[in-house]
Amino acid sequence: MSSPSRQVRVAEPKLLNAAELIANLRDLIVHLHRGNAAQSEALLTNVAGYLKQVMQSGADPTSVEMQRTQQTQFAIDEVRTLLTEGDFEGAAAAARDAAKEWRQVPAKSSGD
Repeated sequence: MSSPSRQVRVAEPKLLNAAELIANLRDLIVHLHRGNAAQSEALLTNVAGYLKQVMQSGADPTSVEMQRTQQTQFAIDEVRTLLTEGDFEGAAAAARDAAKEWRQVPAKSSGD
């Protein structure tokens, strides 16, 4: 058995796919509105882990997909900051922004 000390292992982020990411963002918004910090943090870890995987995938950093991922990550960083400050409503708004960024369909450039 593990000791009850505060040396809690941080769980590795669950591997997600794009659809699960949206579901996690929806759940995150709900838990933030409810003021559930522990569950919000777990969901935030999963989402951030997925975005990090995408950014480290070796894809072209100038691609529309990578730009969308980066914008979503910026919003997730804001969620984490606001959650740390105890601003659940602000964090929920930032999580909605993250979901909106992720849902945006990458536009094809017309010059290609």
